[in-house]
Amino acid sequence: MSVFVDRLYPRESAEFIVANGINNIELSQDGIVKVAELIMNAINSNDFTEDSYFSLDVHPQVADRKAIDWIFLVDTINFSFWFNHKANFKVTFHEKQYTGYLAACACINRAIEENIPITTAGYMENVTEDDIRKIFKTDNGSEIPLLQERVKVINEAGRVLNQEFDGTFYNCILKCNKSAIKLMKDVAEHFESYRDFATYKGQKISFLKRAQILVSDIYLCMRKSDDACNFHDIHELTMFADYRVPQALHFLGVLKYSSALMKELDEKELLQNGSEHEVELRGFSIKACDDIVKAIRQKATDDRYNMYNAAYIDNFLWLYRRKNAKRIEEMVPFHRTRCIYY
Repeated sequence: MSVFVDRLYPRESAEFIVANGINNIELSQDGIVKVAELIMNAINSNDFTEDSYFSLDVHPQVADRKAIDWIFLVDTINFSFWFNHKANFKVTFHEKQYTGYLAACACINRAIEENIPITTAGYMENVTEDDIRKIFKTDNGSEIPLLQERVKVINEAGRVLNQEFDGTFYNCILKCNKSAIKLMKDVAEHFESYRDFATYKGQKISFLKRAQILVSDIYLCMRKSDDACNFHDIHELTMFADYRVPQALHFLGVLKYSSALMKELDEKELLQNGSEHEVELRGFSIKACDDIVKAIRQKATDDRYNMYNAAYIDNFLWLYRRKNAKRIEEMVPFHRTRCIYY
């Protein structure tokens, strides 16, 4: 039986959450228009392009099958990089220091340079806690958050790749018939760690942050070199509901929070995965990015903006947050949820 029986997909989930959650978060139309203009200005000045994936130096720079295996591993462990104390997850690689997600990418690249076959299904299936501790070693010796959970999800991913996809995620891609949505669903059906689900007001919902970002990364990296990855419905993905993009949306005035929610964030309270406030933060963020896309399309005078879908909006906001990290951190806390889903 499908894991999606009676469960809404991410966009429908967000619409349900926004329709039923009216006390904790509001969407600001002025903020939506402001961010739409900000993104259009960045596009016009070439500060933000459709090829932003390759602008990050820790991402694969060659679009080949090895890149696909790399992306699958990275998005399998693409969650919860924050520490409880002020220190970040920091890693120096090739004399450059990286934090968070980019630090995890650097760790994987470092392992590959050391001839550790970390992106192969056989290695993933059998990797140990000691192996992962060494591979994701930080500059100050701190252990990467959720170490045991990362080992578990990597082992599961390797096992499923070997049992069902002849050892490579590319074979999963080939089954989706160039559909981003089918690939997103297939990933959640086959890989348990990608089942980013919750229940809100009695309705089963989904966010699928990692499944969607996996599909998007494959598309951004591979679409020009391998037609199987040039998904015809890529625009149907939502933004990738994490803890950083909502932070940027609040900073930019798109999301307005109640005093009760602000108190939780300011006091750095842990929001449980699946709790009302946490679900609403993610759902409203998805709807906000969809509304920003609509605002851009309404303002557009030519077709060049049509490619900028919700996933691109997410990418812009994620990069914006990193570029303005100090200013944003001082003004707006991110929501803290410990889980394997984001």
